[in-house]
Amino acid sequence: MADEFGIVRDVTGLAAERNAFRYRNVPVVVRAEAEADPVELARVVLAGLVSGAPITISSAASFSPHEEDALRAAGVELRIDDSDTWHAAAAGLRDARIRLLGGRAEHLLSALGGRPDIAVYDGEVTEAGRVELLLFLREQAVSITAHRFGTPSALVEALPLG
Repeated sequence: MADEFGIVRDVTGLAAERNAFRYRNVPVVVRAEAEADPVELARVVLAGLVSGAPITISSAASFSPHEEDALRAAGVELRIDDSDTWHAAAAGLRDARIRLLGGRAEHLLSALGGRPDIAVYDGEVTEAGRVELLLFLREQAVSITAHRFGTPSALVEALPLG
């Protein structure tokens, strides 16, 4: 995170523009179905915590009191939902990302009705933190003209882009 996604780059090096390429965290709902692997859930949640993204876990299975305490202390919102409750909650989301663990996406996608504002990630959890982090990040490019009619502007140089 610190070496790749947590820094702002200007790879163009243009004097007339500042071009900031950066990543910003986004909220993610992690749905853990009953058959979800706890190690995979931990891997995904840790990626989200590293990114600083707001995380909500909707789980079909309950957590131990120790696990609940640890997750809540880390700022994770927890919900225990059966399938019907989960599908109703998911249908109420707007502009959301969902990481599905241990289940088939067909039922969820049916409940969502093919809405384009919700992205469902149901692929296998990878051991590569760099790959799992991408779910919790939005790539952003910011371009600022650094001149006025060809005259360099010192004001633009003072703008923080990070």
